[in-house]
Amino acid sequence: MDFIKEYNNWLRFSKMKFNAATWIPISIVLGVSTGAILFFVLNFLLQIVTIIPLAFGAAVGIILLGFPYMQKEKIVDSIERDFSDALKQMADTLKAGDTYASALREIVNSDYGRLSEEMKIALRRLEEGENVETALRGFAERVDSKLIKRTIVIILDSIKTGSSLSDLLEDISDDVRELYRIKEQRKANTTMQFLFMIAAGGFIAPMIFGEVTAVMGMFSSLTFDAITASNQATQQMGVFIELLIQAYVFVAIVGTGLMMSLIREGKLNKSIIYIPLLLLAGYLMYYAATFAVRMLISGAI
Repeated sequence: MDFIKEYNNWLRFSKMKFNAATWIPISIVLGVSTGAILFFVLNFLLQIVTIIPLAFGAAVGIILLGFPYMQKEKIVDSIERDFSDALKQMADTLKAGDTYASALREIVNSDYGRLSEEMKIALRRLEEGENVETALRGFAERVDSKLIKRTIVIILDSIKTGSSLSDLLEDISDDVRELYRIKEQRKANTTMQFLFMIAAGGFIAPMIFGEVTAVMGMFSSLTFDAITASNQATQQMGVFIELLIQAYVFVAIVGTGLMMSLIREGKLNKSIIYIPLLLLAGYLMYYAATFAVRMLISGAI
């Protein structure tokens, strides 16, 4: 399957010593186990009907499943950040009359972190007899960045046409730096909206719904003895309404995570980072608010 192949690439690129056939079942089992343990503790020991086992189990599972992707994106971001400086250094090396291999070796010997490591692989393939095109295309495929892939295509086309690669690399270096600056500027420009959505979706909304749930629960308990004829039905209705509120919090948090990813990154993939963290924060805030309001009301009574 294409997804399994891509997932294995994420694990390899992140230097995790697992394959997809091992990591995916581990993530699912740990997520389900977390949900099952919480379900047992809350529903049987504390006798609390809640969807928090589902929320926390899903959060743990998503975090573990998405961890290779998060690591891969973090590494790609660091490579993109250093790529413009590396291209400029390659241009200077070629202007001095050195070969492509020497230009790559300069990058390998420089402190570019993961970029130097990936270029070392390309240099080794070049020294083993592969041509420049194969070595650079392999580098672009491993990094799996649109910016890197497009840049490598332009460089290879320039080599084929016999253009002055050193001058082209300088121009590309400036363009890459500008593109990365625009990407970072977009994040900076959406910081306020991003923080507002975190506050609203992960803290304020769950807190308000937690307070509403607490007030409804206390009101139901106070009137429980007065409605003797239908107290069982009233209790069941209260539990049902509470579950609906918790389900709404779940849906609101998932929607908030998707919108945060779209606003911040311009794509929905990063929601795999935001949703589980918001679920954990949101439900902790929900139950903290519920507990605090119940304590206040019971103390006042």
